[in-house]
Amino acid sequence: MSSFDDELLHRISAARQALSAARDAGELDSERVYAGELDSLLRLAMDNGVAVPPEAPSLPRPLG
Repeated sequence: MSSFDDELLHRISAARQALSAARDAGELDSERVYAGELDSLLRLAMDNGVAVPPEAPSLPRPLG
């Protein structure tokens, strides 16, 4: 795996975590930013043949 692949996968992981944190915090503007960033990174990976592992399913948040 090249350093490009490694860096791209690291950035995808970070964007997924940031998006999840923004969703959990109810920060709609941040959620939109991170969703756009993640979309761009995933497109870049696809265009360059970088295999991206699926995102782990998130557990439902407790109510109340």
